[in-house]
Amino acid sequence: MRTVSVALALTLFAFHNLAAQQVSPHARNAVTAIQQLRLIGVPNSNELENGPPSYVPGLLRRLNQELKALIVDDLNDTSKHAVPDEDEILDQLRAAGWDEISSNKWNAFGEIREIKFDWKTGYDPGILIVSTKLWLPCGKTDPDSAVYVFQGMARHWDLVLTADSDFDPAGADDTSGVQYEISPPDSRGRWYFVVAHLPPSCRDLPRVLHYQAFRPGASPDKPVVLFSGRDKIDLHFVPPFRLNVETDWFAITAGRPRKLDAAPAVFISSYQVTGSQAQRMAPLALTPEDFLDQWVQLSWDDARRWARPSSDSALQEWHAKLHGLATDSVDIESVHHCSGEGEGDQIWLVELAIDRQANPSITQEELYVQIAKRDGLFTVESANSIHPAGCPGKTPLMPQTDWSLPGW
Repeated sequence: MRTVSVALALTLFAFHNLAAQQVSPHARNAVTAIQQLRLIGVPNSNELENGPPSYVPGLLRRLNQELKALIVDDLNDTSKHAVPDEDEILDQLRAAGWDEISSNKWNAFGEIREIKFDWKTGYDPGILIVSTKLWLPCGKTDPDSAVYVFQGMARHWDLVLTADSDFDPAGADDTSGVQYEISPPDSRGRWYFVVAHLPPSCRDLPRVLHYQAFRPGASPDKPVVLFSGRDKIDLHFVPPFRLNVETDWFAITAGRPRKLDAAPAVFISSYQVTGSQAQRMAPLALTPEDFLDQWVQLSWDDARRWARPSSDSALQEWHAKLHGLATDSVDIESVHHCSGEGEGDQIWLVELAIDRQANPSITQEELYVQIAKRDGLFTVESANSIHPAGCPGKTPLMPQTDWSLPGW
């Protein structure tokens, strides 16, 4: 009996050593980073306003790097035959000593909020998008996220593109954290990838939406950047932003303050994708006043595409004046509907009252801008310092009451 007991003990000991040897070093390193972050704990709210301890961002980057390496190794582990999934990653972390904590007890930077495998069909070779989210104690909409795009099949996957929303010490709802979309493949099988995110910050600063469009490049960390943009957004809108991606265009719809009068509005940043370039395209906005605000912020080379050709020279001069206005130095006093209805052609007259003290180079206090919509596209028709004939009356602009981000 003693011989059997000794043999069983030796077998269990050998099995334990074998299991310990099989634990991924990347899982071990990830767990070590998590444990170090837990030791730091969460500063009080006043301390968070000054940012986290200086070594937190570095630990978060290390944790993200180890998770990425763990995912890459797991996807290419030919000793496994099941379809890869999130549980394989979590099981390896548990084997390395990770103890899960209920989300209502999180009290440290970098708790694992989610690891998600997102399989995409219709691509050759296949596409798998893996995203990771780490919790930050700066509010429920502040995940530290990373997104990885793989191509392959079975247990052979190449990492072709990476994107992240790295924690920014200076600077949870999926709709207000990170959104990503991959385009449908074109006739040559090519695709591009768009990520829009709000970088997390512990500071009470205006929220800035970052968005980029990529194609795979020389390495996963060096993709071909088709476009990169940043815009302040208004978190009152629900959702704060929306991402749409098609084969040859993408668009960001967001609520954000107008430059002219700082009032909340909805704007559309849409881009035509051709090869390795992306060019701004219509629509720019959904209402005449929001369109005008977008138009004055464009360079003239872009703005002239949405200006009446016969008024080109005069509008260029007005555009230069409006482009140089100080932020929030205009009152939009009226947006008056002049003609047309429904889906047909329409014309509006937008009346602006300009603060000359904030804009000493402007001689006009009142400006009337005529906006047309033809075939669904807005254009600026004219700008005048006196009320033009043919569109009598005025319609005061109503304050924002509906915070639902509209579709289009």
